[in-house]
Amino acid sequence: MRRVIWSMLIVSAAVGLAMLMRFNHGNLAVLWPPYRVDVSVNFAVLLLVVAFVIFHLLLVGLSNALNLPARVREYRERRRRETALAGLRDSLLALFEGRFGRAERLAQSALGDRALAGAASLVAARAAHRMRETERRDRWLDSAREEPGAGNAQLMTAAELAVEDHRPADAIAAIDTLQAAGPRHIHALRIALRAHEQSGDWQSVIHALRQIEKRDALHPAAIRGLKIRAYRALFAARRDDPGAVQQLHASLAPADREIDEIVEAAAQAFAVAGRPDQAARIVEQVLETRLVAPLVAQYAQLDTVPARERLRRVEAWRNRYGDDPALLKALGRLCATEGLWGKAEEFLVLAGRRAPDRETRLLLAQLYERLGRSEEAHEHYRLAALAGADAAPLPQRETVAPDES
Repeated sequence: MRRVIWSMLIVSAAVGLAMLMRFNHGNLAVLWPPYRVDVSVNFAVLLLVVAFVIFHLLLVGLSNALNLPARVREYRERRRRETALAGLRDSLLALFEGRFGRAERLAQSALGDRALAGAASLVAARAAHRMRETERRDRWLDSAREEPGAGNAQLMTAAELAVEDHRPADAIAAIDTLQAAGPRHIHALRIALRAHEQSGDWQSVIHALRQIEKRDALHPAAIRGLKIRAYRALFAARRDDPGAVQQLHASLAPADREIDEIVEAAAQAFAVAGRPDQAARIVEQVLETRLVAPLVAQYAQLDTVPARERLRRVEAWRNRYGDDPALLKALGRLCATEGLWGKAEEFLVLAGRRAPDRETRLLLAQLYERLGRSEEAHEHYRLAALAGADAAPLPQRETVAPDES
């Protein structure tokens, strides 16, 4: 459309000029003694226009001649930049294709452009890392550190590669340097989480998980699994110190107290640390709201808590939740502890009917062995052995007196 408009304007101007010159009959006299030149005004105007065009073309030619060296430099710079961009683009494609040697070679061609040298060095560092060329990788990382604007990217890349190389100390150092100079990036938090996990710093893992959870930067299932691992390790490391176990349990977030595996680890730590009353309390709080089979089994094995009290609570839970196999096995254990052999057999048989697992068979075998019913004991031992499992033995009593009541 623009070309059409300009064409119409030029044609209109030409037509107007032709019509003006048609009705112009004036003459122009040029005196240059001893010469006199008489020309029409139209011809004089035409000469002026032609002279102006020629003069303009001469000036343009002279300007182009004077600017030729600069234009050559610009051309070479443009070609160099285009070559560097093409090399960086092809190196990235080769890196994503898994052609790491080619990616590193192509990245070298992008070093000619200072603006692209940092990115090219990082691409080459990743390619060298994939080829397990640690010396070349470190040289590329050092080279990227010296490039302007590539500092944060260099630290992030160094931390990520250190985690992949199982060097958590180097990764944490790089992340600390990065976070000291700016905000806490989500990806940096993920890398720090992996580094702390590799180093076994579970307290830092919990701290990183809380920040990641606030930003919804990791799948909830992954966060839950890491929390369980971390708290299991933390509670296991504090079993010998009841105060430390209590302090760690008090630091749990309300949402973490609802995770059954964390409750189980805390109860086990309290029991080992000599605080079975606290272990029983936190297990009871959970079982009052929902049925958790591992917690039921753990509660039944808290031998320092009176068996009568445990038996009363498990009976109440059975009335609430029904004949769940975990509750039936717990009742069988507790009845055996109290010497109620008939009830113990009844509960264990009922549990075996509902869920004939390996632990129930072994518990029945131990019970029949104490009652002197060898054939039945051997049969259940055989079934348990075929299942290839073991379970915690029934609690021992000083006197064994069959009670069929």
